[in-house]
Amino acid sequence: MKSAADKRKEKEMSRVSRVSDNGSFHSYSSLGEILLSTPLPESPGKPPSKKGKAEDDVVVSTLSQLINSRSDALEKMVGDNALKIEGLKKTVDFVCAELNDIKGKVGHIEDRLNTEEKKMELCEMRIADMERYSRRWNLRLHGVPEKENENARTESIRICTAVFPEESESLPDKIDSVHRIGKRLLNTSRPRAIIIQFSSRVMRDGVWRAAKSSEFLQANGLRFTEDLTAFDRERRQLLWPVVEKARKEGKRAHFVGHRAFIEGSEINPV
Repeated sequence: MKSAADKRKEKEMSRVSRVSDNGSFHSYSSLGEILLSTPLPESPGKPPSKKGKAEDDVVVSTLSQLINSRSDALEKMVGDNALKIEGLKKTVDFVCAELNDIKGKVGHIEDRLNTEEKKMELCEMRIADMERYSRRWNLRLHGVPEKENENARTESIRICTAVFPEESESLPDKIDSVHRIGKRLLNTSRPRAIIIQFSSRVMRDGVWRAAKSSEFLQANGLRFTEDLTAFDRERRQLLWPVVEKARKEGKRAHFVGHRAFIEGSEINPV
């Protein structure tokens, strides 16, 4: 039994055959148009292939396994990093605690150091005062020629007697020790200074005052100076230009030990 579609196709073919036999016209284009205009039967959709579905399942499974493995590796790496970070945090906390402890100890040591420095400065000042006080009993004599087998004490007594004749009888008993300062220099004609230690501060001060205006010392190229400490000599050198300038200006300027005064007012190094 023929279907409805086959019947329609036979009718169309018979109609085309009749037209061709009559010779009214002969056109392939008309035949093509007729064929194209003939509707084709609708074919039902093909069901999905079982083979394609299996392949899709394999791809999905592979991707799922890959994602899971990558996810597990990433999770493990994150966990390892977290442990490392925790370890580093503990190390940093420990180092910070140690640093804070060290800072506290350093601060304590700095405080002690400052205290000890102040004590040292105080001790140095006291030692300087003691040395300065002991040197107040001394005078230095400059310009006495050096001789072989000289008696510095006898020569010093003679000069002191000439400078301070008022105490010529008691001076020999008031002079304690006499000696040259330092080692003798071979390549110079400049004599070493003589240090004279008095047993009487009154006698020492009397010789010192008389020496400031002694014609005997000026005639013989001799001079007395105070026996100052190294610190006092350095301080005097710093103050001397100011004192000298004041004297040239006609002002009263003088030294008292390591201290300098101009018109009765003490001056200090700049």
